[in-house]
Amino acid sequence: MTQHRQGEGSFELKVEKNTSPAEAARMALKQEKRARRFYEECALVMTDPAAKKMFEFLASEEKKHEDLIQGEIDRSFLTEM
Repeated sequence: MTQHRQGEGSFELKVEKNTSPAEAARMALKQEKRARRFYEECALVMTDPAAKKMFEFLASEEKKHEDLIQGEIDRSFLTEM
């Protein structure tokens, strides 16, 4: 039997024809949070100031994406939950 391992950078979530828009938005939110945590962890271990700054910037951008998606979920899909 072959065992398949998902790497940290892989996109394991899949949207299919029967995936609801609300569920797809929740999946997107999960991925944004995961990316932000990854960038935050990178920033913590970087010793190069430029690299640290870059990862902090990327984490802050992912946070903006999280906020945008969460806002859309709240406005568009809150009644579905």
